[in-house]
Amino acid sequence: MVLRVHIDTDCGVDDALALALMARSRQAVEVVSISAVFGNTYVDQAAANARGVLRLAGCGAEVYIGAGAGLAKRRVERMRPAHGVDGLNGAGFSQRWKLPELERGHSANFLAFAARRRITGLFLGPLTNLAKASLEDPAAFRDWRPTIVAGAFAVEGKAKGGADFNSWSDPEALQRTLEAGTMPRLMPLDVTHQVEVTADDLAKGAVCCGSPLSQRLTKAAQAYIAFHQQVWGGEGCRPHDAVAAASLVAPELFTFEPVRLRVIVDGERLGRVDRIDGAPNAEVCTSVDVAAVKRLILGGLFGWGAVEAA
Repeated sequence: MVLRVHIDTDCGVDDALALALMARSRQAVEVVSISAVFGNTYVDQAAANARGVLRLAGCGAEVYIGAGAGLAKRRVERMRPAHGVDGLNGAGFSQRWKLPELERGHSANFLAFAARRRITGLFLGPLTNLAKASLEDPAAFRDWRPTIVAGAFAVEGKAKGGADFNSWSDPEALQRTLEAGTMPRLMPLDVTHQVEVTADDLAKGAVCCGSPLSQRLTKAAQAYIAFHQQVWGGEGCRPHDAVAAASLVAPELFTFEPVRLRVIVDGERLGRVDRIDGAPNAEVCTSVDVAAVKRLILGGLFGWGAVEAA
């Protein structure tokens, strides 16, 4: 049975890899719709990037512009060292296409529709869109189980205070989501950090595939890989969002456990997510079949023949 998915994205490099993987995994996934949020780049550019990736991947899902800042209206950084100003390190897509905007009321209706229909949610950036929607229509999101990229436990994130970037960008949104009765499935850095994709992997795949999208993703990933080598070490990058996407394509490769979580919303540990005692309000991914997930990501991006070539 094909899984129907709504994706919320701040479309940087790893988001683009995730979107391409989902769009090309048609045997397992149907991308129904996309909403953009601020984060790796500003929201209008994130929407343009998402639309461009999807169209080159042969997916016609509609893309909507969502929140341009977090719930607390903190200053939004316009330059992310791993993603560049346009989110794709100079390979970003043009904004000449007019995209529909998610006004406050429409945003709630739009995401509530997905939740009520039990369309699976995949949230790759800050959770601002989800938090705003759940405030206006809380019943729609009760016991919904979207997969979100958030959390850094044993592995320290690179945002200030050691948080992962998504949680740090809008901690109030993540905390509100946990309090609203939504039961998110967290994909933390502890898991996504284990999967490494090298420049050689991407270059071989792009040559094998030869598509305009594959060439663009390989170009965008160059600075992303360099940044990861600098801050994490190793030979490649951690495709965090693509790992989360893989958990929907092949859930048997991942293990989740129920936990109760709390988000720090002020102070030096802003954005850190802690496990606390009490009834579970989320699930956290605790293990992954690293080799199989890497094969899945490369195979989905470049075609199954590219896996052996890489």
